[in-house]
Amino acid sequence: MHLEDIVMNNVGNPIIIDQKYCPHNQCNLKRLSRIKLSNVSFRNIQGTTSTQVPVKLVCSQGVPCQDFELGDNNGNEGLAMSQCKNIKPNLLDKQLPRTCA
Repeated sequence: MHLEDIVMNNVGNPIIIDQKYCPHNQCNLKRLSRIKLSNVSFRNIQGTTSTQVPVKLVCSQGVPCQDFELGDNNGNEGLAMSQCKNIKPNLLDKQLPRTCA
């Protein structure tokens, strides 16, 4: 999956992978996702976010994400941060906010 040259304004999480997503608190969080996500890139994602976590990459502990690339992504300046679990993305070019650092 490759996402490139996208402008998003006032979006909660412009860059998001969440393998622990649990709507309405009705999930068995002890069961790990067995879906392998790999060969994914986010490049030139621009805009603003309505939250302090514009980049959320939460992958399965059982099958961590592999071969992720993030490049030239720019969002809000200030207190924004990234949330990353079970992933070590290849960071290309500039990242605002710093991703998985």
